[in-house]
Amino acid sequence: MAKQSVFFPGSNTCAGFMGFFDGLHSRARRTVILKGGPGVGKSTLMRQAGAIYEKKGMDVQYFRCSGDPDSLDAVLVPAADFLILDGTAPHIVDPRLPGAPDSILNLGVCLNEAQLAGQAAELASVSRSIAGCYARATRYLCAAEVRSDAAAALDEALSRKGRRSLEEELPLPDGPEGEEHHLYVQAITWKGVVQETDSLSCGTAVCIDAPWRFDVHALLMTLWDAARRSRLRRLICHDPLDASCVAHIAVGGTVFSSAVWPEARVLTPPAGPERAGPGIPASGV
Repeated sequence: MAKQSVFFPGSNTCAGFMGFFDGLHSRARRTVILKGGPGVGKSTLMRQAGAIYEKKGMDVQYFRCSGDPDSLDAVLVPAADFLILDGTAPHIVDPRLPGAPDSILNLGVCLNEAQLAGQAAELASVSRSIAGCYARATRYLCAAEVRSDAAAALDEALSRKGRRSLEEELPLPDGPEGEEHHLYVQAITWKGVVQETDSLSCGTAVCIDAPWRFDVHALLMTLWDAARRSRLRRLICHDPLDASCVAHIAVGGTVFSSAVWPEARVLTPPAGPERAGPGIPASGV
């Protein structure tokens, strides 16, 4: 039976929109890049393409849009080595070798240019308003991520102690060699934080239950470095608020996570001094 999994190739972060579309583009031999404005049917076409492959019994990965989680940014069918994706702003993608592995499908022909031409001024005003909303949202996200120097220094001290504990308690699991992929399973959208953590299929889930403001990212980086040195196949899922941080790592049939999952093994880092002050957990959710 075909299996569905859902991810986000990008997220609205404290640094603006951050995506991993280049890495996604490199995962298929055959890529169809969709061009055209909003409302021309890009998501509908991708959703229908995925359904066709599912009927053939193939696993399909759907990639939701962080700007509108009801829309799609891409569909990947690993067994068919096929990718279809939205190549329009803010994540413009162009063919690597036009006409060879990649092709462009122009859905802009579905636009009613005669009608839209008469609404150009209104459309320009709405576009500016949307850009202003995104800029304001980014400022709010940036404020949410502000950290004091004292908190960062304490995180560093705690993380050194936590890394030693992690290395002792959690040896890296065995697994096949393979590539490294970067995505999100959570994204900050106009509907709030949307999560697809069920797509992190694994035999074992290990959640790091950290005290308030503890830098879980540093612990996950230790595992990431070890997996990279061992050349294990790995999926790195980034923090949707701060893309420079890691929220989850899937390697060797095990997911190491900064989120609390039901029935997961819970690892508690060593306790440290309490801190006061505003902030959010390192996982960003």
